[in-house]
Amino acid sequence: MATGATGAAGKRRAVDDAEVDGGDELSGDALRDVIEDGLYDDETDDALHSVLDAGVLGDELGDELGDHFGSNREEDDDDFDDADEDGSVSELAPSECDEDVELPLPEVELQTATVIDLSGVDVSEAQARRIAPLLCGNRALKTIKCDGHDLSTADLREEDELEWDSEEFRDVEAIIIAEFLKGNKELTRLDLARNSISDAGACALALALRENSTLQYLNLESNVVAEKGGKALCMAVGENKSLSYLNVMYNAIPNSGQQELRELWTQAHQGSQLGLHL
Repeated sequence: MATGATGAAGKRRAVDDAEVDGGDELSGDALRDVIEDGLYDDETDDALHSVLDAGVLGDELGDELGDHFGSNREEDDDDFDDADEDGSVSELAPSECDEDVELPLPEVELQTATVIDLSGVDVSEAQARRIAPLLCGNRALKTIKCDGHDLSTADLREEDELEWDSEEFRDVEAIIIAEFLKGNKELTRLDLARNSISDAGACALALALRENSTLQYLNLESNVVAEKGGKALCMAVGENKSLSYLNVMYNAIPNSGQQELRELWTQAHQGSQLGLHL
C-alpha cells in the first residue's frame, strides 16, 4: 500500500512539472509512465486532463492520452447511466437488453398453450424474464413443466401458502414464481428454502414484493443469493408493508448488505428486528 501511494505522488509531481514547463511539444516519457503504471489518483487524473486540454503535447502523445481518457470517460458514463438518481445501482428492473433476447419457445405457444414444457430447454435468466409475463398472462395455461417438477398456475394464482423447500429450483423458476406473485392477492407464505436461487431470482422476487401487498412470510434460507440480490431485497423491504418474516440465512450476502438489510427492516418495523433472519 505504501509503495503504491509513494509512486502515485511521484507521478503527480511529474505531471505538475509538465504543466508548468509546457512548451510547444513534450517528450511525454513521464506521462506515459503514469498511464502504463496506473499509479494515479483523482488529483493526478485532473492534472493529466489539464495537460491534455492545454494542447502542449505532441500529436502522438496527445492521441495516446486522448484515447486513454476517452475510453475511461465512456466507462464512467456507462456506470452513471446504470445508476439511479440516488446513486445506487438498481438490479430490480429487467434490462432493456432483455427485449432483444430470443424466446426459447414460440410466442404464440407461450400465450395460448395449456401446458408449457421447459424441461430439457436451456432457458437463460434473460429469457425467463421475457417469458414470465407471457406465461402469467396466458389464462388457458394450467401447468409449467420444469426439470424434475411441475408448477401449477392455479397454485401460483390462488394458493395462500406455497411450500417449495428443497425442490432444486433455480433462478428460472424463481423469476416465473415472482411474476405470478405480483398479482396473487391470496398468498401469505412462500417457502423457497434450500434451493439454488441466486441474485437474478432474488431480484425478481424483490421486484414482486414492491407490488405484492399480502405476502407475510418469505423463506430464502440456504440458497446462493449474494450482493446484488441482497441490495434488491433491501429496496423491497423499504417499500413492502406486509412482510413480517424474511429468512436469508446461509446465503452469500456480504456483511455490509446484511447490515443494510437489518437497518431497513428495523426502520420498517418500528425499531424491531423480529422476523428477520440473517
